[in-house]
Amino acid sequence: MNKQIPFVVSSERLLTYEEVCSLLQTSQATLRRYVRNGRFPAPVKPNPGGRAVRFRYHDVQAWLDRL
Repeated sequence: MNKQIPFVVSSERLLTYEEVCSLLQTSQATLRRYVRNGRFPAPVKPNPGGRAVRFRYHDVQAWLDRL
């Protein structure tokens, strides 16, 4: 399956859990389980001292391309 992320972004774009869940049409619980089990790329912390995590656009697109 060759899905494309539906907006124009650079490869450095960071996606929230909500954006990735919307794209994959899944819940946050399922996405977190995929990450925990190594079935989906791990998120990164854009601010090392902060709590927020994001997914790299390039990692998500590469995962989708492998489907």
